[in-house]
Amino acid sequence: EPALAAAQTAADDARSQAAAAQSEADAARVAAEEAQAEAQAAAEREAAAPAPAPPAPAPEPPPPPPAAAPAVPDEVVFALAGPVLAINPDGPGQNNLPSVGIFFATYDSLTNWEIPADRDALFASLEDGNAGQAQPELAESWDISSDGSVYTFHLRQGVMSDFGNEMTAEDVRWSLEKTMSGFTTGAFWISLAGLVSIDQVEVVDDYTLQISGIFGDKLLPSLGSGWLVVYDSTEVQKYATEEDPYANEWLNQNTAGFGPYRVVDFGPGGDEVTLEARENYWGAQPALQRVIQRSVPDANSRLQLLLSGDVAFAAELTTLGVEQARATEGVAVTRMPTTTGAFLALTYDPPFDDPAVRAAIAQAIPYQDIVDVVFQGEALVWDSILIPPTPGYTNEFFRGYDVDAAGAVLSGIDAPLTLAYADGLPLDEEIAILVQNSFREAGFELNIEKQPRATFDGRKYGRTGELQFFVDVIDTPGYYDANYYGFIYGGVGGFLNWFGYENEDLNAALAATGDPATADEAAREIQRIFAEDYPIHPVAWTGLDYAHADYLALTRAITGNGLVRIQDFEAAG
Repeated sequence: EPALAAAQTAADDARSQAAAAQSEADAARVAAEEAQAEAQAAAEREAAAPAPAPPAPAPEPPPPPPAAAPAVPDEVVFALAGPVLAINPDGPGQNNLPSVGIFFATYDSLTNWEIPADRDALFASLEDGNAGQAQPELAESWDISSDGSVYTFHLRQGVMSDFGNEMTAEDVRWSLEKTMSGFTTGAFWISLAGLVSIDQVEVVDDYTLQISGIFGDKLLPSLGSGWLVVYDSTEVQKYATEEDPYANEWLNQNTAGFGPYRVVDFGPGGDEVTLEARENYWGAQPALQRVIQRSVPDANSRLQLLLSGDVAFAAELTTLGVEQARATEGVAVTRMPTTTGAFLALTYDPPFDDPAVRAAIAQAIPYQDIVDVVFQGEALVWDSILIPPTPGYTNEFFRGYDVDAAGAVLSGIDAPLTLAYADGLPLDEEIAILVQNSFREAGFELNIEKQPRATFDGRKYGRTGELQFFVDVIDTPGYYDANYYGFIYGGVGGFLNWFGYENEDLNAALAATGDPATADEAAREIQRIFAEDYPIHPVAWTGLDYAHADYLALTRAITGNGLVRIQDFEAAG
């Protein structure tokens, strides 16, 4: 029995162990099933989840830095259309562009009449009035009386000439006296503001000058026109004589000013003049440190020198030449939105004093052909004595091109007529040829004559009477102003009144422009008179294009004529 009991107990223990093992197996199976279910669910969740975004592409490498602008050479050459006649702002070269370029570079003025190259900025400045275009130069500031008649200028101190003399108010007074001593361009500019006598100028102290009797808003820009320069009067007077009290002869080939350059060589006949930046200049050093200005009369030669890189600037190119320059690597073209226009000037000697003849000549001018051919469409027909931005402009009196009407008058004239133009000015020549062809179509044989630049300029500006009829694409008004346009081309003493035109009705209209109540009607009357008597024959309103090396930038000019100074060229970029 004991043995049986022990066996029974062992069997019970075995069953208990088996049950425990089964329980553990069941638990393991359940855990495995749960794990499998969880794995299945995870797989389903993973399958249902959106695919992960692809990795972001590597960022683009930054663009290479722009190529540095070519360095400005230590010495550059400027090619102009003729020689320098003289470098005296009041001398025989005062309106000869090669000469102007030199005295603009070697002298400074009280103000600088700055014209921006940006057209919108230009017209905005014109809307603000003429005086708003003047920037300080040798005068660092000025005060204007409440009635606008007295200007007090405060000069920069410590401004030295090459001769070691400091600029004072007496230098300014003497310089104005010199300019007003003759029929000079500078005297004309300041006369527009009422400054006609040196008695209006008073030295207050060494650095203060007062000018009285001024009217209108033209004094400040006129002083900055480039002709109202300040001389080192101490040095200049060493060369004065009884016959030449202002040493004009000496100044024709020497400079004594306070500008950024000095003349270091004046070649024979003015064909080559070398400038060097003054290390003791009061202002910023110019980008161009040494400039050789060379006479190259042929426009195509000037162009080729620019395209080949032999010169940094080529003046007075043809329209086609400008387009070629614009398309050439290494060359840039800057357009200045100026008052510049092309016109013809005609004698009043009989039979050309007859208004009917002058009107017929106006109708024989092929305006649109000149715009399209000579200026490649980059101009507008100049259809009034005023141009469109000028307050009061109208083209209601424009006759236009009518070769049949012109021929009815011109074919009956047997007096000879010669249209002259200057050598080295290709635009003028192209205009002359087109006008000659049109006159021939109208039954009149017009002669054309190319004259050496110096000869032509001497006859034109000297009013010698040797020119009957000439082309002009250079001389233009400095202001967008009806009074100024009317006076300069047709007023008594007007600088561009080439053949002494006088008209009392015009004088009255000019006077009426000063009254706001009558200004618009006066502007209309000025245009009517010009369209009857034609003191000049307007042809095309153009701007000015300047072609230069692309390592240079040009952002401004001076006067509405768009004249440029060597010191206004900057390093590009």
